[in-house]
Amino acid sequence: MRIQKINENTIRIFISFAELADRDITMADLFQRSQRSEQLFWELISQAREEVEFSLDQPFWIQATASSNDEFVITVIKQEETTEPLPREREGKRAGRSKVMEWIYVFADIEDLLAVVKRMPDLARVRSSLFQFEGEYYLVVSHLGTGKKRQLAEALFDEYGEKVDVAKPFLEEHGKLIIKERALQSLRAYF
Repeated sequence: MRIQKINENTIRIFISFAELADRDITMADLFQRSQRSEQLFWELISQAREEVEFSLDQPFWIQATASSNDEFVITVIKQEETTEPLPREREGKRAGRSKVMEWIYVFADIEDLLAVVKRMPDLARVRSSLFQFEGEYYLVVSHLGTGKKRQLAEALFDEYGEKVDVAKPFLEEHGKLIIKERALQSLRAYF
């Protein structure tokens, strides 16, 4: 087993299938989140803390995949806390900082995403980025507004796509960036 630190927020843990078998852990255990696999995960995180100074002191995402080298790869990504100035700060007045909420939706094809874009009434303030990963389209959105506007946007996203627990840093590292900023507005303008 080996641990590779990618950056301050991401590590990869490589464990061979033989090492899993030695611990009496099957692939089914890993994918079904069994007690054995959870125990293994926390042992690996403890080892990562010692070997590469990586601790999980905030929410995180996990991606587990089988590689072609008879290894199982577990990628652990800490969820970054994004902050943005409140409107009063922009005007130079003192104020606190606010956590920006981001949602990530996956769409099977671009046509589903375009259907959302055509039906959304107001995109002026929505912030969005578009990524492609393994043949699917991932939309990262924030600033959906409040009240009925936000409810309508979420309903459209849920109707044509699916909300997923994928971290934006994962998409930035493994996906293909298609539109960096104002993705929804750009799609509406060109389609």
